Amino acid sequence: MERELLLFQNSIKSPATLRVYQHSLLKFKEYVKVDTYKKLASLPTKELQNTLEDYVMERKTQGKSRSVIKMTLCSLELFCDVNDVEIKWKKIRRLLPAQKKKVGAKAYTTEQVQTMLQHTVGVRNIALVHFLASTGVRIGAIPELKIKHVQDYQEGCKIVTIYPDEYEEYRTFLTPEASAALTRYLEKRQKDGENFSPENPLFRDQYAMGSSPPKHLHKISFQAIIDRISRRSGMRWGYEGNRRDVQLNHGFRKRWNTIVKTTDGVKIILAEKMFGHTTPTIPLDETYLDASDENLFKEFRKAIPNLTVDSSERLRVKNQQLQNEKSQLEKAIEIKDEMALLLQQQKFPHEGMNNSWKKEVRDMILELNSNTT
Repeated sequence: MERELLLFQNSIKSPATLRVYQHSLLKFKEYVKVDTYKKLASLPTKELQNTLEDYVMERKTQGKSRSVIKMTLCSLELFCDVNDVEIKWKKIRRLLPAQKKKVGAKAYTTEQVQTMLQHTVGVRNIALVHFLASTGVRIGAIPELKIKHVQDYQEGCKIVTIYPDEYEEYRTFLTPEASAALTRYLEKRQKDGENFSPENPLFRDQYAMGSSPPKHLHKISFQAIIDRISRRSGMRWGYEGNRRDVQLNHGFRKRWNTIVKTTDGVKIILAEKMFGHTTPTIPLDETYLDASDENLFKEFRKAIPNLTVDSSERLRVKNQQLQNEKSQLEKAIEIKDEMALLLQQQKFPHEGMNNSWKKEVRDMILELNSNTT
């Protein structure tokens, strides 16, 4: 392989970014009409500068958006940088189309997700929609997930490790509803004869025979699944051609973010952890914040009712949580009454010990009072 291309490839950490950048570079090489990357990197600087400017202006004439052309420039700039080619990129960026008003800022509503599920065929795709709605995960993170990255947790939920073994790794959860949908999908694969292993892909390709070796789906396949579902349910609307009010995949992510962060009592900093965001505005947050699974789940469970898609299931979850809270309250009141009785009856040989014990009990009663009012 050509050294110029090897330098380019090894400068990119993300496989998804590599695919996109490599495609953009290939298209530009074809535009320049050279047959090797060595020749591309060896073009006279002035000639390459003019060619890049012409390429941007031609793409703009074709109606390509600013973001599409800008992404192409990022890949070309990287190629030039790693091959020591000096280009006036500031001049080229001035040729980009004007920035349009942002669209796609809206989130899917719960009603829209319900509609999508009504038009979803197959247990895999149903499980996928629930997975996206419950975790708000970037769709590019799903292809690499394996069965072992999802484990049973508390109250019918499952815990999911996103970007496992990478610097960006984080943990989030599936609601009981989404957990049940994923369980149904995995059980069907087992019944169909799949040789089940923790190393198998969480979402696999379609199969004629379940015993065939399971293969991971690529990001584009997941995007195509959601696109088909949304079109089938009549939800691909918007304005200005292909520009939409709700982003195809990120609409789920924005729904999760909106629901969780507007739920009463949720700690935003822990919500950010479950969302795969760092919090650079808080110094040393990565080092000192206790983002244990238990602490994360305490925040997630507050949002479970509103993250749940099905109305009847949402009502069941709310009732179950109310019952749990009622039981905890009754238990706390019972403990408080028992401690108050002990405080009246208990005597110690030494008055100092008696007073010390009474103070400790009084403090505990005060704390219980604050939690039961």
